[in-house]
Amino acid sequence: MELNLHDIRISAVAQAIEKAKQYRSLLEPDIAESICLDVLNIDPDNQEVLIIYILALLDQISRSEKQTQIKTIERTIEKLTSQYQRYYYAGLLNERRARHLITQAMSHSFAYDYFIEALNFYQQAVDKCPEQNDEAILRWNSCIRTIEKEKLKPRLDSEDLMVDMES
Repeated sequence: MELNLHDIRISAVAQAIEKAKQYRSLLEPDIAESICLDVLNIDPDNQEVLIIYILALLDQISRSEKQTQIKTIERTIEKLTSQYQRYYYAGLLNERRARHLITQAMSHSFAYDYFIEALNFYQQAVDKCPEQNDEAILRWNSCIRTIEKEKLKPRLDSEDLMVDMES
């Protein structure tokens, strides 16, 4: 028996999309990711699947923040045709990285940097957002509340440390 991937039928794409969403909601993002890859193999520009794929990858960031995974997410975000969505999902990537760092010892100052990066993307998304779509504003507000709740502050760079040491 050969261990080769099989292509799904184009007529099965809608059902596969529903399955991918279902596996994400069941907290099985790796299966959702696999389904998305099957759909993207036969329909590489499917915007709905690209978004589910991004979300499935983002769901896995808390397990391990691998640089290759981050690059895959960034490349996939670039394939989105909507400028608003590119900003929104870039913001979400940075926010998820920040939230992951909050759970790590000694990483709060790095989390702050990612939250600020997320806020920059969310602001750009707000400027481009479609009517009756405030999801970027909701994410913005959530980031601000987390920064305040966790009392996150910017990192002191080496110059600031040198000035402090001289005083």
